Amino acid sequence: MGARYILALVLMVGVMIAWSLIFGNRFVPEQNNPATSEQTSQDETSKESELGVKEEDSVDSDPLMMVQDSPDDPKVHIRTSIYNITFNEKLAIAKQWELVEKKENSNLRFPDRSDIAKDVPLNLIPETALDCLELQFGNSYLQNELNLRRATWKADKPQGIQLSDTQNEGTLTFTTTIDEQLKVAKQFTFYNDRYTVDLALTFENVSDAAEPLVIGGNEQWSGYEMRWGPGINADLLVHEKETGKPGRRSAEGAKTYIGTGKPTRELKQELALETVLWAGINSQYFSAIMIPDPELKATYTLDNAKANKRENILVTAPTETAVLTIPRFKLPSQQKQTHVFRLYVGPKDNALLKPITAPNAPDVPIHLPKIIDFGIFGLLAWGMLWVVNGLYNIFQNYGVAIILMTALVKIISFPLTRKAHISMKKMQELQPQLTELREKHRDDPQKLNKATMRIYKENGVNPLGGCIPWLPQLPIFWALFALLGSAVEFRGAPFFFWIDDLSAPDTLYKLPFSIPLIVTQIDAIRFLPILNGLTTWLQQKFVGGMSATPTTSNTQAKIMQFMPLIFVFLFYNWASGFVLYWLCNNVFTVAQQQIQTRFFHDGESEKQETTPKRKSN
Repeated sequence: MGARYILALVLMVGVMIAWSLIFGNRFVPEQNNPATSEQTSQDETSKESELGVKEEDSVDSDPLMMVQDSPDDPKVHIRTSIYNITFNEKLAIAKQWELVEKKENSNLRFPDRSDIAKDVPLNLIPETALDCLELQFGNSYLQNELNLRRATWKADKPQGIQLSDTQNEGTLTFTTTIDEQLKVAKQFTFYNDRYTVDLALTFENVSDAAEPLVIGGNEQWSGYEMRWGPGINADLLVHEKETGKPGRRSAEGAKTYIGTGKPTRELKQELALETVLWAGINSQYFSAIMIPDPELKATYTLDNAKANKRENILVTAPTETAVLTIPRFKLPSQQKQTHVFRLYVGPKDNALLKPITAPNAPDVPIHLPKIIDFGIFGLLAWGMLWVVNGLYNIFQNYGVAIILMTALVKIISFPLTRKAHISMKKMQELQPQLTELREKHRDDPQKLNKATMRIYKENGVNPLGGCIPWLPQLPIFWALFALLGSAVEFRGAPFFFWIDDLSAPDTLYKLPFSIPLIVTQIDAIRFLPILNGLTTWLQQKFVGGMSATPTTSNTQAKIMQFMPLIFVFLFYNWASGFVLYWLCNNVFTVAQQQIQTRFFHDGESEKQETTPKRKSN
């Protein structure tokens, strides 16, 4: 094996180890120490004293204290075939949003990660989230503690709604009146067969005042806010919960999209007043998105409550709240306005996201699938996903689809790998001449380089020929890495036997103890990583042995000897779908090498023709 090829492999492994170290420790949870909490409470009390705020003067101590979330508050429940929603009736906010089961004719499944055999609803709203569909006004008079913050809402159907195939649609309306001036209604429309929910906000001036009621503050862009957050429940695997270290997570948290570029967490200052098409919070596989009517000219801000940050691996972006702001408007006496939104709370699946349109504007492209981020090689990953989904439609098994896609990639890349093999063969044949040159020009590196390049030119050999053909495969590797770690299609998708989730590590036997290592933690017997290590060793024997050169250094040889073991530990807690790909890639590489040697006789015809024409001086 050429030195450059070995160096490329070592660098690749180094990058993967660094990736594992960086992202494996991103979400190390802080221990909840009662003493610390008590000290924090004392510090807050001390801070209030310094500011001259007495406890009896605080808003919460007022007899007309603002309404707060309480376990005893009345709840309104919505039941459909694919989600369950629980609202706090007093606050008219969503407290639970559970995804129940897969949509018909879809592979999406939502099993409880602690027991893959159970179909348990997956709730996306954290217990601490109080802003999910909360309404806030920019007008301080409407928003202050004497009005909206103390207003209570009433539901027209406190008994809840149960939808079914016979009743596909239902509505629920919350209403409140603020200071006998403004009547606000939140009307939700639910559907039994889709993840979207339509929301209509109606504002009515019920006063007889001559002056119109201004909904908003002093600035034009300060009417009212629709909020979602903070955070979204993380979808963790069993070993992630136990170790407190979630695996690779990318592009999570608050996102918004203005119609150009990519969705972003925060808008630049010069884009702060741009009209946004949608905003929300997303996790690895799921998202909660608010889509306003484009005519509302909604803007976006990120509410990042750093001061209230809570480290909790169970919640993604625990401090981030996505905020849509509608410009201020005026309501004359006895007049009303209705603003519409569309909500999507569900999996980040292209087939489900693509048909969704903006309310009242079906012709305005909102590009909702852009919430799915496969990274720098996203275009290639989308192509691979299209191939995998096509294979799944035929074989109804994503594991089989991964195997067949790996074989397809090897077939497509065969000309490149064959070229690399031929180049390494030529380099191997030239080793005696190169060794002679090194001995001859031992003390003159300049002459050695010139003579070496002359040998390469005379024999038509590119010294990088064994490495360059492998470079185009690196984007394929990273695209597939991103795809298997982010595509919801693989979540909960079984393969065969004990491999019941291609997005999770395979567990052949759960150990009663755990062994912490630098790049991973061993708490179970996993068959695929071990088998992958064995196939890596076989690949070295069949492929590495054929392409090894006499000048391969002892250090390089030792590195290659430990490579199979490195791969075992590196891939130990990775998604079984990715390890399955790497395992199949090893097997197909060995098979490809045998085909090249047996049927194409690569390098043999050139062997007789590469006899040196003359010795270099």
